Amino acid sequence: MILSEKQVRVLATIDRFGLLTSTQLVEMLKGEVSHVTIYNSKKKLADLGFLHEEKIGYRLILSIRPSGVDYLGSTLTAFTKINYGTMRHQLLMNDAILALKALAEQRGQSFAFQTERELRSDYLDLYFSPTDRRNPTKLKRVPERIPDFVVEEHGERMAYEVELTRKSAKRYLEKMTRYRDEVLNGTYQSVRYLCESDKLLDVVRTYAKQAGMEASMLQLDLLRRLFALGENQRGSQ
Repeated sequence: MILSEKQVRVLATIDRFGLLTSTQLVEMLKGEVSHVTIYNSKKKLADLGFLHEEKIGYRLILSIRPSGVDYLGSTLTAFTKINYGTMRHQLLMNDAILALKALAEQRGQSFAFQTERELRSDYLDLYFSPTDRRNPTKLKRVPERIPDFVVEEHGERMAYEVELTRKSAKRYLEKMTRYRDEVLNGTYQSVRYLCESDKLLDVVRTYAKQAGMEASMLQLDLLRRLFALGENQRGSQ
């Protein structure tokens, strides 16, 4: 074995997300792997070419490399490069998961989730042939067909969307109609939108109503409110 058990744990966590900050990695593994072990592990993983490190502003961004995916024998798709256009959205999704994790721990509940990267891989396995996987047009549509992440609680699944910008009416109606059907068929118990502004929250509510989503199917909240709750909980630990 090249890596120790804890080093594998660190690499596998990075693989789940594809991309996250070093701070987010430490928070995700809090109580399982020490800060010092994570620091030493990521240095070794970078030296082996299993992960890529890049300082952007004040944050150290970690991303999995194809060789890291291969070493793990991971079923997730290869992560080739950072998409700087979607990076902010990705990091905010990670922060949302961490805030929800902190709140679940406060209630003494277990916390299980699927990242967008994991959901994407599951979707490709189910619906894409090898030929489809080489079709850029079809691959581009995948994010519209899966949630940003999913949280599992008491055997039920809740789909989450982190909404930062307003989309077209067509995109909203198509996505809301899909979610309505998925709630009705039991794929998800409900859908929760975490919006960056009150204005976006109102937009989502309007299109959900137009698509026939009942009030019990949809939860709406502000990202900043969730982050404040999660931060308060982490600060009290």
